[in-house]
Amino acid sequence: MSVHRLLAIARKEFHHITRDVRTLFLVTITPAFLLVILAYVFSFDVEHFNLIVLDQDRSDVSRQYVADLIGDGAFNLLGYVDSYAEIDDWLVTGRAKLALVIPRGTAADLQAQRSPVVQAVIDGVDSIAGGQAITQLEARTRLFSLTLLPPIKRPASGVIDTRGLAWYNPSLKSVQSMVPGLIAVVLTMPALALALALTREKEIGSFEGLASTPMRGPEYLFGKMITYVGFGLVSMILVLIVASLWFRVPFRGTLPDLLIVTICYLVAIFGVSMLVANFMKSQQAAMLVMIMVFFIPSFFLAGLILPVDTSSIVTRSVGAALPATHFITISRGVFLKGLGVVDLWPPLSALLLIGGVTVTLSLVLFRKRIG
Repeated sequence: MSVHRLLAIARKEFHHITRDVRTLFLVTITPAFLLVILAYVFSFDVEHFNLIVLDQDRSDVSRQYVADLIGDGAFNLLGYVDSYAEIDDWLVTGRAKLALVIPRGTAADLQAQRSPVVQAVIDGVDSIAGGQAITQLEARTRLFSLTLLPPIKRPASGVIDTRGLAWYNPSLKSVQSMVPGLIAVVLTMPALALALALTREKEIGSFEGLASTPMRGPEYLFGKMITYVGFGLVSMILVLIVASLWFRVPFRGTLPDLLIVTICYLVAIFGVSMLVANFMKSQQAAMLVMIMVFFIPSFFLAGLILPVDTSSIVTRSVGAALPATHFITISRGVFLKGLGVVDLWPPLSALLLIGGVTVTLSLVLFRKRIG
């Protein structure tokens, strides 16, 4: 293999990308743009809840309880109501999503060391927001109750107190989990661009001219792949900036580790991209197959939204064959857990295996075609 010819192909592809605004946008800006769009689409966190209160107790404790709930701004108190009929009016019109009913005798029950029951009425039309509102209300109510409990010298027998503790994402915000996972999806844009570049040369007829030169298959494919890997790393830097500054996802890993694992992922998806391009004769067909291979399975079978289904050998095999499955684990590990290359060796080895197999098959098939 001639390094001179390989670099000539890489230089040719570099000039093509930089001179074509659409291709340059596709391999550099599009992943960061898609990350912003998809992160909002798949983010299920609700930051603020409009709250009304029916305070039937009208005590210092009830007023302190409400003040504690709205202290940090998560619950926005719209006002107090005097009856359930008013609650119905607020919820029907959508002005409030949650109504808190504090019954009479709440303060007296607390003083007598009994457990009063407060009622939360939610707007069930938006089940996600309603469920999160109830979860937030229960957690804050529990913390408020603890501040009112007298000191206990010994624990009560027969009672199990279960408290949740979340590591790596203490706030349990879905955006901090979804954004690193979505990086595996948006970084397929350079792979799509590579497939389009390979099929475009077949479509417009320039491939025949290249095939008649002394250029060999590995020089041609590796020359193109090197160029797209470089632009893919630029895209990764832009994605990192968007994730860290716009979505405020903590980046606990190191930049060298992130770039190394990104190269492994790019090689794997470029191998699949080149393999697909070997069988496609038009850009339209290549784009359709790439969407079917990368986008749809990556959303639903790679563990992005739900864990990979291991109950079926089919879904388990499909998940293991998808590069996105392994890079979702890697990306979340680097961003949220601060893991390095050594810690991530199992999913990295899977990516290297996928890349090695697909790149090898691409070279073999390509050499047969021009030979």
